[in-house]
Amino acid sequence: MKFLLSVVVLSALSFVTWILIEMRPQPESKKIVRKIPIVEVITAEREPIRSSVSAYGTIRPRTLTTLIAEVPGIIEEVAPFDDKLLNKPNFRAGGFFKKGDLLLKIEDIDLQTLKADANANLRRAELQLLQEKELAKQAKIEWGNRDWSLASDLVKRIPQIKKAEAEANAAQARLLQASQDLNRSQVRAPFEGRILKTMADVGQQVGAGSSAALAQVYALDSAEIDFALSRSEMKFLGFSDGFLSEKNIQVEAHVLNSEGQVIHKGWLDRSEGIVDPRTRLTNLVVRVDKCFANPFSANKIIAPLAVGQFVNLQMLGLEVEVFLIPESAFRTHDTLLIVDENNQLISRKVSVIHRSGQKVWVESGLEIGEQVCTTPIEIISEGMEVRIIKETMKADSNATKP
Repeated sequence: MKFLLSVVVLSALSFVTWILIEMRPQPESKKIVRKIPIVEVITAEREPIRSSVSAYGTIRPRTLTTLIAEVPGIIEEVAPFDDKLLNKPNFRAGGFFKKGDLLLKIEDIDLQTLKADANANLRRAELQLLQEKELAKQAKIEWGNRDWSLASDLVKRIPQIKKAEAEANAAQARLLQASQDLNRSQVRAPFEGRILKTMADVGQQVGAGSSAALAQVYALDSAEIDFALSRSEMKFLGFSDGFLSEKNIQVEAHVLNSEGQVIHKGWLDRSEGIVDPRTRLTNLVVRVDKCFANPFSANKIIAPLAVGQFVNLQMLGLEVEVFLIPESAFRTHDTLLIVDENNQLISRKVSVIHRSGQKVWVESGLEIGEQVCTTPIEIISEGMEVRIIKETMKADSNATKP
C-alpha cells in the first residue's frame, strides 16, 4: 500500500512539473547590434615649416676682462671727476663708461722723476754722439794728405760713433718707456662698457707686491647665451659642429620674454665642443648684439638683458616639409591609426623627427590625404570598423529632417 502511494505522489509531481515547464513564457530573441566606435580624424597634409627648438640659457658678456694697473702706486682719485658732466664715467659696480674715459688716477710723482731722468740721459747721449762725430772730423784733418782709406776704424772713430749712437737709441727708448708709464698712471677705458665689480679704491696701493687688479669690466656691444641641445636637435636645426649646413643657413635665435614675445634676435655662433657627462647634451653659444643697457646708444635698448639673466630661447633652423600630427593621435612613440577608404583602422609606423608641445613632426610614413585617427581607443584590432564623427553628425542631421 505504501509503495503504491509513493508511486502516485511521484507521478502527480512529475505531471505538475511538466505542466509548469510547458506553461513557461518563451524568451524573445534579440538581434545583436555591433557597436561601431565613433572617431575623429584629420587629413594628412605635408607643409613646409621652419625647424624650431625651444631652449633655456644664461646671459654673459661676450667680452669680459679685468683692468690691471700697469704701473705701481697709490690710487689718488677715481671717476667721476666732474659731477657736472652728463653721462660721466663712474668707477663703481654698475657704472658705465665710453672708450677712452678716465677711470682712475695713480700717484705719478715717481714716474715724473723717472721721465725727467730718462730725458736727461737722452740729452747726454746725444751730446756724446755729437762729440764723437766732431772728433772723427778732427781725426781726418789731422791725417793730412795720406790716404784716409788706409786708416783703421779706431782712428776713424767708427766704433766710438756706433757706441754713442747705440747709447742715444737706448736713452730714447727709456724716455719713451718713462713717458708711457707716466701716461699709464691714468687708467682709461679700453672699450665702451660697464663695471661688473671693483677691486681697488682711493688710497690703495696697487702693484709693487700688491695686487694690480682694479676692476672687472665687460663690453656693451654683444652678449652670449650659454645653453645646451641634444645631437638630434642640432641635426634637426641643420647645425653641424665645425661645419656649415648644406644649405648654408644660419640658425637664428630669438630671446623671448615671459609672455613668449620676441625681445631680441641673435644667431647660433658656435659649439663649445663639450658634451655634459650628466645630461649628454652639447654646450652651444648664441650671440646677441646690442642687448645690454647702454646710456650712450643713439637708439634706446628695449627690454635690455642683464649679466646672469636666465632667458627662454627659440632656435630657428632649416625649413623642412613634414606632417604636423597631434600627440593624441599616437598609440606608441611612433605608431598611428589610419582610417582607410572602408572606414577600417590600420596601424602604421611613421618616422618622427621632432616633438614640440602637443605637435609631432612626421617626416615619412604617411601619404598626403590619408585620414589619421586622433581619438584615443583603448582596445583595437587590425581592420576594425569605425565611424568618422563628421559622417555621424551628417547622418544624424539627415534623420532629424521632416
